[in-house]
Amino acid sequence: MLTRKSFVIVAALFLGLFSITAYSGWWPFSSDKKATVAIEEATELAWEDLIPDDFVQPENPFATMSQEEIDKLLDGSEESTARLQKLEDAFNYAPVVSELDGKRVKIPAYITPLEFKDNSLIKEFLLVPYVGACIHTPPPPANQVVYAKSPKEVRFPGMYEPVWAVGVIKAETVQSELAETGYRLEVEQVLPYSAPQ
Repeated sequence: MLTRKSFVIVAALFLGLFSITAYSGWWPFSSDKKATVAIEEATELAWEDLIPDDFVQPENPFATMSQEEIDKLLDGSEESTARLQKLEDAFNYAPVVSELDGKRVKIPAYITPLEFKDNSLIKEFLLVPYVGACIHTPPPPANQVVYAKSPKEVRFPGMYEPVWAVGVIKAETVQSELAETGYRLEVEQVLPYSAPQ
């Protein structure tokens, strides 16, 4: 017959094993060799890999305009509104690398949640190259933001904690409340970041 102390120990062990199983997608465990091999087989991307090699970002059109030209551009007329939209579209153009479509990748990133539960678990989020992107600052160009969706909830580590996001990337535009993205990631795993060796 189990004593009360034995029961507590057994219950604690069960809860510990359950925790490991439940969060193995978030934190890598050395015994999970299959997950480690899957991560090693993914192509490692840097953020500059998401920008076509031959793309040159146009200069800010407002930088070379006189104050008189800017005032005319912002006068509210239909002509100025159409011209302003054309300038903004040219400046915001951010082409993607279509050759990445369908590849299994891992990318270092910071997470910006799109939905947030009390228990810090998320399924939809943005991957961004620097802390606070899309929240404290204007969003980066679309080819520097990745919309990520996980089939299971992952624990949000916090805005200041970098992660490795692993999954299949798609060269696909997604519009969210915070930003337009040039890519979508079908998330397999989100892991704490460690510098490549």
